[in-house]
Amino acid sequence: MSNTSKTYKDLASPHFGEVFSFIEKVCIEQNVPIYLIGAHARIILMLEKGVLPSRGTKDIDFAIMIPDISSYDRFLSELEKVGFRKVKEPYRVIYDKTNTVVDVLPFGQIEEEGTIKFTDRKTELSVLGMGEVLDNAIQIEHEGFTIHVPPLVGIMILKLISWSEKSDRKKDLDDSFEIIKDYFEFSKDNFYENHLEMVDELNDENFILEAGSYMIGVEMGKIMKENSLLRNSISKIINSELNESPGSISIYFLQKEYFKDHTLAKRVFTLIKQGMNQ
Repeated sequence: MSNTSKTYKDLASPHFGEVFSFIEKVCIEQNVPIYLIGAHARIILMLEKGVLPSRGTKDIDFAIMIPDISSYDRFLSELEKVGFRKVKEPYRVIYDKTNTVVDVLPFGQIEEEGTIKFTDRKTELSVLGMGEVLDNAIQIEHEGFTIHVPPLVGIMILKLISWSEKSDRKKDLDDSFEIIKDYFEFSKDNFYENHLEMVDELNDENFILEAGSYMIGVEMGKIMKENSLLRNSISKIINSELNESPGSISIYFLQKEYFKDHTLAKRVFTLIKQGMNQ
């Protein structure tokens, strides 16, 4: 386990509390549920378990459940009144006082087959899987606020979907690796209680990594079971890593020296797929 002498503020935005207080106020006024997603959520979850992530972030990503585009526009207009500024991306604002970049991604009734259409600016945004992931959100007390945060595997689902739709988003792959690397710490009780038959199938040298990868697949499968489009999308991503030599994600992981060789990378994705199909 990593040394956790660093704090959340060392790894992420020191202005999170101030930014969130304004956004939460608007959410309460408009009766809009809000969730913290992305790298900030990953960091909070890891620090809760005493795991220090190796990569931080300065941007903040939220998801809000909202009925339609007009309600979403009203939401952003209220944020403008308290110091946020719209930019060219229709889902992004900047809190000028601290120069904090905030993405506010809408989902829920506003969706059309997993897509949000920002008609005024002719932009489309995929939110595939967001509803399923956030159905599994948990509450965490953080900086004096009660925040809804998706589980780590839910964050990984959203990261993989995001990367598959825009492959230059390498931070999505970095975040995915952070989860793969440390997930056994979050799932070991479940593993030993419910999946002990896997022990003999795993290599001793990489046991923690392999067991964690299998459990990622198990928990992903639970989240995706009711959405065939989401499951097929994630399966396509995983299968690409197994059918190509190596796949795009594996190439990036090897370039970053996250894995020692392609054999280990392929083993990780094989176990994720096995867990999804168990």
